[in-house]
Amino acid sequence: MDFYFDDYEIRSDTRELLYKDSSKKVEPLIFKLLIYMLENPDRVLTRDELINSIWESRVISDSALSAAICATRQAIGDTASKQKYIKTVSGSGYRFIAEFTKHSNKKPKNKKNSIDIQDKSHPDKPSSSLVLPGKPSVAVMNFVNIGSNEEDELLAYGLTAEINSSLARLPHFFVIARASASILSKLNLSSKEVGERLGVRYLVYGNLQKIAKRVRVILSIVDASHDAEIWSEHFDYSLDDLFLAQEEITNVIVNATDLAIEQAEIERSFLIPTEDLSAWGNYHRGLRYFDQANDVELAQTFFKKAIVQDPRFSRAYAGLSYTQTSRRILEASPISKTDADLLKAVDYSQKSIDYSPNDALGYMSLGRATLFSNRVKEAIPFFDQSIYLCANMANSYSMKAQLMSRLGRDYNQSNQLIDKAERLNPQSNANLFTTKMVRAVLMIGQGKYSEAATFSKQATLYNDTYFSIYALAAACQQLAGNPKKAQEYAKKTLELLPGCTVGSCSRLFHNDEKIRTLFIKALRDAGIPKDN
Repeated sequence: MDFYFDDYEIRSDTRELLYKDSSKKVEPLIFKLLIYMLENPDRVLTRDELINSIWESRVISDSALSAAICATRQAIGDTASKQKYIKTVSGSGYRFIAEFTKHSNKKPKNKKNSIDIQDKSHPDKPSSSLVLPGKPSVAVMNFVNIGSNEEDELLAYGLTAEINSSLARLPHFFVIARASASILSKLNLSSKEVGERLGVRYLVYGNLQKIAKRVRVILSIVDASHDAEIWSEHFDYSLDDLFLAQEEITNVIVNATDLAIEQAEIERSFLIPTEDLSAWGNYHRGLRYFDQANDVELAQTFFKKAIVQDPRFSRAYAGLSYTQTSRRILEASPISKTDADLLKAVDYSQKSIDYSPNDALGYMSLGRATLFSNRVKEAIPFFDQSIYLCANMANSYSMKAQLMSRLGRDYNQSNQLIDKAERLNPQSNANLFTTKMVRAVLMIGQGKYSEAATFSKQATLYNDTYFSIYALAAACQQLAGNPKKAQEYAKKTLELLPGCTVGSCSRLFHNDEKIRTLFIKALRDAGIPKDN
């Protein structure tokens, strides 16, 4: 079937898109989405319907769907602001609204031959003369005070400056200077025009409203190359202590921005043909599998490709260290201080630090490798340095809390670290099952076995949970006086890791010998085999 509207012609049989008889480059996924919308006009296509039909029920994020819709609009000269052809129906989905004609694969007369769609085209190459940097690029636009009090302009200005400064300290971002972003903030330009003039992909916009002793900040992140909002959230805070509140708001917004852009980069990397991936593209594909137990090897493949393309890529080495540690703790054999695989993980993280001494990810990965090498106390300064360099890295807080739970130190501080980790990264399954596990270990240390059983059960409810989490749940249920439940979790542990022994679970053991002995006995009683 051929479709015609305005100056566009879409040929479904030959998979061609023509504009005024000239062929346009379109990704196969985007072409498929466009055809589906044309075949189902004048009705709302829900998110679930599009995922089922276009992505064949694969799990994708809202930002990936938004990016695909934006790319489809871009292919036919539409934008999110104009919505001449594709209309967004708020809270429901999308609808193709333009009038068009269609014919049964009959090529109209006087149409020139065209070139087939090129699968290797980059999905969002900028038209600007300013080339986008290889790493994620961002500009923080002036936050707008929407309240009636002009004094609140100072708060809006202060937040803008602090957020810009904090993002600029993250070595994995290319951040435009405040002066340039501020100048363009005052002009009546579309996000696409701002992105082209500044040579960045992402723009951060904020609105601020202060009422009495509270402030609300509405944050939006826009992919300027597609003129599309990829993420939005609001934050509400008390202003009893203005300076503390401003610091807290800044930290939360910087972390949210970092996570949102990172997720957008991951999704964008999957729109690019594998052979066309840059070092950063390979790195972000690796991040997709970073914390997934079944895909550790795949993550390492992409990190290694990134290092081949850029031998000094600090974050790729940190990713290799993190996944190398994950590989080892997913195995059945007990871990020693001289474990060769974990020494390799330490070496990767040290290279990361050598190439970028101010990147918190390298120190977090080094601390993690050191912790699981059973050199618990040695890991403390690495997590502290990671938190010092980046106060927004959730993994650093959860890993330091895990370390302190092993040492039996200051339970209140450990819980505060866990609270911080969950506040900074509330949507990550890997982060949440780690924090629930740590809370369970803390409860064991305090003799609160029922609470430990509750937290360990919660830890098992997340996807990609490690075998050791089920082992912990088995021990906690046994200690709480629930032997049948303990045996069920022990059985699940052995299904995930058939060769599992009590020694395989040593990474969970408390450093206090009395608690350690209690924990080992609970594992054995639940059905985890002894070591040979």
